[in-house]
Amino acid sequence: MMALSWMLLVVVLMDMVAAFISYGSMNIRLSRRSHLFSSEGTSFQEEIRYIAGRRAIILHPPDKPNPNGQNSHSYPPLVILGGMAQSISSYEFHLPQLSKLRSVLMYEPIGIGPAPPYSELQGNTSLKQYYNDVSLERHGNDFWEVVDEAFFSDKDDDDNNTKIVDVASFSFGGRVALSAAASQPHRLRRLHISGVGHGRDTLASVHITSWKEILGDKTKVKNDDDNSRLQAFAWSIILATYSSQFLESMGPDRIKTWVGSVCENNTEEGLRAILMQTQDADEWSPAAMANRIQAADKSIDSCRIIVGSQDNIASPMQALQLAKIFCDDTDDIYKVIEGCGHAIPMEAMRLWREDVLQYLNK
Repeated sequence: MMALSWMLLVVVLMDMVAAFISYGSMNIRLSRRSHLFSSEGTSFQEEIRYIAGRRAIILHPPDKPNPNGQNSHSYPPLVILGGMAQSISSYEFHLPQLSKLRSVLMYEPIGIGPAPPYSELQGNTSLKQYYNDVSLERHGNDFWEVVDEAFFSDKDDDDNNTKIVDVASFSFGGRVALSAAASQPHRLRRLHISGVGHGRDTLASVHITSWKEILGDKTKVKNDDDNSRLQAFAWSIILATYSSQFLESMGPDRIKTWVGSVCENNTEEGLRAILMQTQDADEWSPAAMANRIQAADKSIDSCRIIVGSQDNIASPMQALQLAKIFCDDTDDIYKVIEGCGHAIPMEAMRLWREDVLQYLNK
C-alpha cells in the first residue's frame, strides 16, 4: 500500500512539473546530450543545427522493437511544427516521448525563433531583408526542403513514394503543415493539427489586429535595442492563448518568465513579418488549403484536429468546420479539450502528447 502511495505521488509530481513547463521555460538545453532524454539512461544523438537554412533538431529512437513487435523505424519520421512566438525549447518536454518509436524532426519556420547567425542570412544584409518573404507558400516549400535534407538526402529525387512523413502541429505550425500538404499531399501520411480553424471569428480577428498594432512599423522605433514592443506582444499573446484558470494557477511571476523566453527566442522583425504576410491571404487560408488537399489525386492518409474549449484564436466551431472538409463524420478526427485555451501542447501537455501518439501509432 505504501509503495502504491509513493507511485501515485510520483505521478502527481510529474504532472505538476509538466504544467510548469511552457514557452521554453524548461532549463534542460537540447544542445547538450542528456540522460534525461531516455528512460533507460541512454542519450539520443541530438543537437540544434541548421538544416536547409532552418534552425532544427533531430532525435532518433533507441534501436529496439515497439510493443507491437515492429521495428521502431517502421514508422515514418515525425515533424513537429510549433506556434508563432514559440521555439524548439518550447517542446523540450515532449520530444523525448515522441521520439521513442520514430525519428523526430522539429524546426523553426522562417520568422519564428532567434535571429539567424550571419552565415545563414543567405546574402541579406538585414533581418528585414531576410524576412522579406515569409508567405505560407514559401513555408510549404521550405518544409519539404528541410524534410528532404534531414531524412531523404540519400534517396533518388523521383522516389517520392518512399519519402513519407507524419506531422504534429500547433497553431501557426498547423497552417505551415497545411501548406506543405497542399503542395505535396502524397508525401504526408497523417496530419495532427491543434488550434487551427476554418477561419477567424471576431474575437480572434481582434487579437490578430492588436498584435499587428503592437509590433507596428519598425521605422517608428528610435532605439534598435528597445524591445518594449516585443515584450508587450509577448504579454498579449500569452493572455490570448491560455485559459484564465491556467494563468491563475501559474501566477504572475512565472508568466513573466514566459515573456522573457518569448523575447529571448524570437525577433520582432520575424514575428512582424509573419503577422503582416500570412494572416490575410485567402488563397492560403486553412479552409482553402484543406480543400486543395482533399481535391488532390493522392491525398494525405488522414487528419486529426483538436481544439481547446476556451480557444480564443481558433474557436471549437471554426475547428469543427475545418474538420468537416476532411471528413463528413468528424467523430474520429475532431476533439474538444475541455477547460483548455489555445495553447493545448503547453496547457495540457500530457493529454496533447498522448493524443498525438495514439493517432499516429494506431
